[in-house]
Amino acid sequence: MINSITSAPSIVESTSQQFLDHLPFAAMQCDHQGRILTCNASFQRTFGYSDLNRFIGDSLENILLPLKPYPPSARRWRRWPVIQSVPVHCLRADGIYVETRASFHPQGSDGQPGVFILFGGNELVAAKQDEQKRLERYRSLFNNSLEGIFLTTPDGRYLDVNPTLARIYGFSTPHELINHFRDIKHQLYVTPNRRDEFVLTLARDNKVIGFESQVRKRNGEVIWISENARAVYDERGNISYYEGTVMDITARKEAELELEVQRAYFSQLFANSPQAIVIIDTQRNVVNCNHGFEQLFGYRAVDIIGFGMRALIVPEELLVECEKLRNAILDGETVQCETQRRHRNGTLIPVDMIGFPIRVGQSINGIIYIYQDISERKSFEDQITHQAFHDALTGLPNRTLFGERLQRALERSRRRPELYYAVLMIDLNKFKAINDSLGHPAGDQLLIEVAKRLSVCVRSVDTVARLGGDEFAIILEEFTARKELLKAARRMHSILCEPFSLYGNDITPGASIGIVPKIADYTSAEEILRDADIAMYRAKQQGKGIVLFDKRMHQELVESISLEAELREVLAHDGLILHYQPIVSVLDECLQGFEALVRWNHPLRGMVPPDRFIPLAEENGLIVDLGKWVIAEACRALKSWQQSIDGTAGLTMSVNVSCRQLTKPGLVEHVTEVLEHNQLNPRCLKIEVTESVLMHDVDRAINELNRLRALGVQIAIDDFGTGYSSLAYLRRMPIDHLKIDRSFISGVEEGIKENDQIVRSIISLARSLGLGVVAEGVESREQLEWLRQLNCDRAQGFMFSRPVDNAKAQELIRKFTAFNH
Repeated sequence: MINSITSAPSIVESTSQQFLDHLPFAAMQCDHQGRILTCNASFQRTFGYSDLNRFIGDSLENILLPLKPYPPSARRWRRWPVIQSVPVHCLRADGIYVETRASFHPQGSDGQPGVFILFGGNELVAAKQDEQKRLERYRSLFNNSLEGIFLTTPDGRYLDVNPTLARIYGFSTPHELINHFRDIKHQLYVTPNRRDEFVLTLARDNKVIGFESQVRKRNGEVIWISENARAVYDERGNISYYEGTVMDITARKEAELELEVQRAYFSQLFANSPQAIVIIDTQRNVVNCNHGFEQLFGYRAVDIIGFGMRALIVPEELLVECEKLRNAILDGETVQCETQRRHRNGTLIPVDMIGFPIRVGQSINGIIYIYQDISERKSFEDQITHQAFHDALTGLPNRTLFGERLQRALERSRRRPELYYAVLMIDLNKFKAINDSLGHPAGDQLLIEVAKRLSVCVRSVDTVARLGGDEFAIILEEFTARKELLKAARRMHSILCEPFSLYGNDITPGASIGIVPKIADYTSAEEILRDADIAMYRAKQQGKGIVLFDKRMHQELVESISLEAELREVLAHDGLILHYQPIVSVLDECLQGFEALVRWNHPLRGMVPPDRFIPLAEENGLIVDLGKWVIAEACRALKSWQQSIDGTAGLTMSVNVSCRQLTKPGLVEHVTEVLEHNQLNPRCLKIEVTESVLMHDVDRAINELNRLRALGVQIAIDDFGTGYSSLAYLRRMPIDHLKIDRSFISGVEEGIKENDQIVRSIISLARSLGLGVVAEGVESREQLEWLRQLNCDRAQGFMFSRPVDNAKAQELIRKFTAFNH
């Protein structure tokens, strides 16, 4: 717009002053040397000049500076573009440079007015209008502000105030307020030194923020105000006046007073409560805690305020629980629970905890926790619980607690199938004998020592329990390899086979251990215990020490249970039969007698082997009744043969008697009754016992054998050489014969020297003791010849006959009788 106007011919041809006066925007004229000649009225108004003499004749360069992008080297006005709008700084009357634009228009020749300078055109007009609008807006804000606004002199008079401040102080208009207060310090402030503090603060900081004071209104009423103010300085750096705002905070101060009363109630309750109370902010940091908290947890309030309480008193294993409770409280709930918190010294304290939110309006600003120490109650409860879930003698977990832990271990094993979770069942081998011989106090002490030894063998994650009597169980968790499990089991077996010192006696009870090496496939703890028990009894039966369970054992047990029920039924109805194996003279092969062997011809299973049901009968006590039936039936059969077949009066009948039969009362009486009932010569009955009788109640066994011997019954040691051979015991026992076990007879053909030497030794021993010798398991003529050379007395085995029933036995008798004649 400026270019279009200044380029017009009418401007160039008019006189300079006339031209300038008629321009609607600021303009001035300079000579060709850049000295200012004149300016128009618009320039004076725009830049605030009332006295033109201030700059007439001055150099243009003193009031006009170019803006970027023109460098300092282009400062001289002759280098500025001609007839082009240039950004410049122009010196205003108040000494401040303001930004505008200028265009330069050359005029005349040397010695004549040289340049017209036009400023901003309509831009300055618009700026002036904008400035006016800003002033109007400021005045509107000043008058309509909700806060009181003031300007005061440093000596305490009001220069200007807005209507709001007049109303706060009880005046109708700002003018009334200004005229009323001539000494703010004494007229306004209730405490005059507040004005001094106000002034000192401004002098020090150039501002005051939230300066609260009590002041008097026009009617003498005292109110509370809050002031914000700053100091305004003149050109010489002196304070010209103060400007600021005022708010009536009387209602707030009254609320604060009421809150202070409530706070006093709370603080006294908080400080004096015997319960531990702590206040936490939403960021988990301690805001405050009372003396009860300090006493309970050992922390001083000054040491923990501002720090996270969770890291101080919450055990690591309870962090998840703590976070859940915190979230519930922040959701607006009040929670109460029994938990544990940690003392400063590391000990855990059982507490009853209440937590509830601190509400401020609709928001939650923190949490209050209240703790009650319940150590005494929990100690009593723990004592009750311990008694309910622990063995009173050893302090180990009992069967109930062991079952619970085993169930949890089972669940963990399913989550971690790559690891071994195993269960061991342990039973002491000689506990009953120790109880019987040394007394129950010794037995109890043994159990305590066993518990200690087992506990040393396991880790903290494992569990050792006493299930009852001399039966212990162990859960071994998180083994990475099966060999580690077996190594641990062998260590336990080894340590239990070491001597125990009990009341001056060194006792070595030994132990049988059954192991379920992998529990993840089971559905319940009861099934695991069942199978570990099966493996343990298998270890005890086989004398192996340690046996790993496999599924066949359970199947065999199921069959055994079924077999036991059937065996009871068979015994009740005479469903068993006897087979008889002949015993012959080695020298002339004459028939000397028979050994009665019980057989069970099962309608579905067929012929059940004796080694299948005899141990079962031993275990469940049926062997006593079974043994009585065998003695009675064998004696009846022998008597019937003697009555019906000639030459049988000297035949003997050998009957096996178990240790249980021998140690139970009534055996001698039963034998006496059977012999009398059948009118059988006692010398015809031969009772066979194994060396295992020496492992039990030796004195009783020897006493019963002596009583049988007194009847005239012969006594033989069966399976000699496979058990506990003791010359001292043999000398005490009333024995007539030794029976060499079949395992020493076999292998003669292969030339096994050890067997030959053993058999020779047994025969030599028998001869030195005046005993007869019977060899079992003779199956070949070569074996018979070998025994004849060794001067063995009698033999039995498949070479002569397999065990046969009664009818075939009679045929054998007739055959042998005919052969011998």
